[in-house]
Order: sequence, then C-alpha cells, then structure tokens
Amino acid sequence: MTHHVLEILAVSVVFGIIFGPLIARSSSRREKVYGGALAQVFHVIGAGAMVGILPGVIAGLIFGGGFGTAFPVALGLLATSLFSMVLFAIVEKPARPAPQPTEDRGWTEEDARKSGL
Repeated sequence: MTHHVLEILAVSVVFGIIFGPLIARSSSRREKVYGGALAQVFHVIGAGAMVGILPGVIAGLIFGGGFGTAFPVALGLLATSLFSMVLFAIVEKPARPAPQPTEDRGWTEEDARKSGL
C-alpha cells in the first residue's frame, strides 16, 4: 500500500470513529434496534464506513493520491458499509416482533354521524 492509501484510510477511519456512533445512535432513536449488541455493532460499523467515504475521497484529492487512489478506497468503504448493514439486517430481522394486524371496523353508523354528510 502506498502512503496515500494509508492517509486516506486514516482520515476515513477517524471520521468514522467520531461520527459513526453519533449517526447510529440517532438512527436507533428513530427506530429501535431489537437484535441486541451484535446488531448494534454491525450498525455502528456500517454507519462509520458510510460516514468515512466523503472525507476519504476529499483527503485523497488533497493529499495528492488523486481520483485513481481515492475511488477504489471509496468503493471499499461502501462495500464494507453495505456488507455490515446486510449482517445487521440478518441479525435484526428474526429479533423484530411480528406486526400485529389492525382490525378494520369499516364505515360504522357512528362514523357517518361524525362526518357530517
């Protein structure tokens, strides 16, 4: 590996370590994770790898590695993120509770009176 690739990976990893857990926590607040610690680990890794793509590409262009060096690193980070999220989904899916069917009452006399028609 050239020093440009190591610099790009270092920048990507630093950004991923800093912002990956923040994004994963924000996502977990919106939708609860049921798969336990293993699912959360895959979620954080996937979020961190995704966050590190843009800073890594920008660092590659600034440090002189060029687009030819930055693009494969970005694809590798994207593949890491997608693979981690697939593993997250595999762990998460069986742990989620089955959705409960809602009972449809249809149009009742009370609904007709409330509608004002």
